[in-house]
Amino acid sequence: MTMPALSRREFILLSLQLLALTQLPGCRSSQPVLGRDPITSPLMVEDHCEALAHWAEKGIRDTVLINIDTHDDMRWIPEDRLDALRSIHRNRDWQRFRGAAGLGDNGLYHIGNWIYAGGRLGIFREVYWVIPFEVLSMEDPDSKMRRFLKEYGFTDQEIQSFSLNGRQFRGTFHGVPLTLCDLKSLPDISSPLLLSIDTDFFPPYSTVHEKSYLPALHELFTALYAKKYRIRDAVVSYSVNGDFLPPHLRWVGDTIGTVLEKPGMIEQEPTELLTLLQQVDNDYRGTDSAAMLRFIESWEARYPAASLQAYKALAHTLRNDPESALRAARESCARDKRYCTLLPYIGTYYYSRGNYAVAEKFYLAGFAANPSMANGLFQYGHCLRQTGRVREAIAWYEKDEAANGPFPTRFLIAEMYLLLGDKKAATASLAKAVEGLEKNRYAEVVNNETARAIYAALDFCDREGLRELASTLRKKPTVIRMFTAYPRK
Repeated sequence: MTMPALSRREFILLSLQLLALTQLPGCRSSQPVLGRDPITSPLMVEDHCEALAHWAEKGIRDTVLINIDTHDDMRWIPEDRLDALRSIHRNRDWQRFRGAAGLGDNGLYHIGNWIYAGGRLGIFREVYWVIPFEVLSMEDPDSKMRRFLKEYGFTDQEIQSFSLNGRQFRGTFHGVPLTLCDLKSLPDISSPLLLSIDTDFFPPYSTVHEKSYLPALHELFTALYAKKYRIRDAVVSYSVNGDFLPPHLRWVGDTIGTVLEKPGMIEQEPTELLTLLQQVDNDYRGTDSAAMLRFIESWEARYPAASLQAYKALAHTLRNDPESALRAARESCARDKRYCTLLPYIGTYYYSRGNYAVAEKFYLAGFAANPSMANGLFQYGHCLRQTGRVREAIAWYEKDEAANGPFPTRFLIAEMYLLLGDKKAATASLAKAVEGLEKNRYAEVVNNETARAIYAALDFCDREGLRELASTLRKKPTVIRMFTAYPRK
């Protein structure tokens, strides 16, 4: 039996129906399937918060985000700053949107809170945070996860909404649905999603699971591929800025990007260069500098890569050969400007060992190679202070404050003015430091230099009768915790 021919009108109507069907979540096939299809040109960023402006400009709304990261990036943001960012987003002023990122006083969002901002702007409807730790497999995981969130700065009230659901810990953070999981409890999601991978996930994952980086990458992607996620967009962050990832591990981030573009790569033998990098990294973690140098020098002519030169600089650093380390670090930087952060990284190694003159060479070489670099500003200020160059220290601390905000740097600046005997400038700086602390609910004292500066500030307030300022400072939870973590010597 033959079917009657369709009229032109019937054909158009049928075509429109079929087109509509292809837009249903279960029928749409335009998004690549992770593990089967290449993710073409994933966005590679230095700072994770760059993903927010990228997705905002693409007009992405109401999408699930899977964030594979050591950090939550869900810090709370005051409503007035969210309103300002919302206005920029509504006006589609993408240049201003990007310019609003930063840790300084004028920043509306930054690396620690960009996901919360995205949730409140309606870009993310739900967030899954994949952690590198084994907390969910511990005995009594509910209480362990509550302690975990507490250690990450979540308040008791914020943690209250969370509950254990299988091997996932679900709740909301100021209205943004948030679920914590691990590679063994990845969610089942049928709709196209956003994938975000921070390279700083891998150092703790590698340590906790006792795996080198290549096996760790294989484990991650095997778990992701099993879920057959449809990817609306993908972003990879290096997070070397802020020292969240050591600069010599950039190759791990590069490899993540390559695997996304070439999904079959994880089932193949690693390339020769990746095998070399993994072997050299194993030797570095074992502090076998002699093996590192022999290996690198036998291959560097064939692979003149910035990554291998970075490891060469680290090998010379372990051997306490700073001149050779400086040459290799400069060579790494010359081959790839992204590796210039290695110079202040090694500078801080020498600073921590009291070798201030050598540390300064590395800091200055790094800042000369990349004048806009924010890595090492804070530590170089310490270095100058230790060598008695207090006014120079103030100048570098101020550069750090402009890039990274007033806490804790403004306390260090106040301490420098005290060393100069400038009580007026010290008082003004201290008032600004306390004001900055009041605005930063996540502030923590994490080094001796900051603790020393705060103790000096308290002593100054007591001597000068600045009772109200001293009382305000002593009542701050940050300072109360400091008294236990860094007791006065």
